[in-house]
Amino acid sequence: MGTSWAKGKEGTSLPLNSYQVDLSELDGKKFSCLDGCGLCCLCQPELLEQEVTYFRKHHSDRLVAKKHPHKHFALSLKKKVGSCSFLNNRRCDIYNMRPHYCRQFPFHIYVGNRVQVELDLSCRGVWADKGEDCTSIGARLIADNDRALRSTFEQADEVHRQFFKNCLDMECDCRPTELRSAFAKIVSNMSDLSFISSLLEASAEEEKVEIGALRYMPLDGTRMRELNEAATEAARDSLGSADPFDAPIYLAEDLSWNLFRFEDEMIERYILTDEGDLDHISSIDPSSIVLKGALPDGKKVLEGYIAMLNRRDSILGNAYYLMDEYAYEDYMSNIYTGVLATSALEVLWRASLISNVFGTELDARGIREGIIYYDMDRLDAPTIGAFI
Repeated sequence: MGTSWAKGKEGTSLPLNSYQVDLSELDGKKFSCLDGCGLCCLCQPELLEQEVTYFRKHHSDRLVAKKHPHKHFALSLKKKVGSCSFLNNRRCDIYNMRPHYCRQFPFHIYVGNRVQVELDLSCRGVWADKGEDCTSIGARLIADNDRALRSTFEQADEVHRQFFKNCLDMECDCRPTELRSAFAKIVSNMSDLSFISSLLEASAEEEKVEIGALRYMPLDGTRMRELNEAATEAARDSLGSADPFDAPIYLAEDLSWNLFRFEDEMIERYILTDEGDLDHISSIDPSSIVLKGALPDGKKVLEGYIAMLNRRDSILGNAYYLMDEYAYEDYMSNIYTGVLATSALEVLWRASLISNVFGTELDARGIREGIIYYDMDRLDAPTIGAFI
């Protein structure tokens, strides 16, 4: 059975019956690829089976067999660790024949209880408010991938059925719709360091977080120091990869590829060059990165981002994954609020790091930079759903 279609919000065609589609994250946004950026070319391009034949025939020396996280073919990187080998002078040599996943960026199709198109906010091309309407692009991606989506949705639906059965058996109160609604009422507090600290503490220490009854603890010197330490440790986990080239990339405003990495007791800053080399720039004492609160216009940007995360299905999928990882010993409200509070904290810490290096404030611009540095990692978090 094919997918039937109906008119959705603002005239967008949405498929019905086979699976429900949500394009709400794309509402009001535009996308235009920035010349000289190349951020998407830093991810090794995985090939679909039907693409392997073309590259084996025309570019066999650029094919790489990969075993993890599953067996597949990908395109080679410069010096095995840099950008895609087809990227030269920040332009793609095979642009008209670039693989599926390259064409799809910065859009991510997430399959969970429904199909949702999510937007990678690490891409600067979605912040410029010019170019093609994102909702139109998202609808086109759904139509182009309908067959794969129907197949993947059937598998994801079974996984979710088993997950909710496990939750019911373990009595861990998994009610995502009610939880999202309750969290939406506190989003306006998610730029407040005192509130973030209280929420993190509650998610870790209370048996069950009741969002509406959360105790708001004032942030004295001791609690601020503990929050700063928690933010630094969270950053150490995300920026402390064994392989330097696995560390997250921050695409700066000048389009340089910046890599910050915890090495021993210091944060080392590198620039990834177009040739695939790492040029060391400076060493930063982690204690000099003081966690800052957002300025008024920055608070609005951060609150908007957290509100959007609360609507992202991959955030739910990540919470489900963690519940399964923890053997269903925690209530979902604890896991979910912990994930979102940690996200707010990481954005603020990364914005504070960027402020230390580039001299920005934590105003709207500075918080946007923190989101640009963070969101790609947020989308890479493990889930029990699937991205296609």
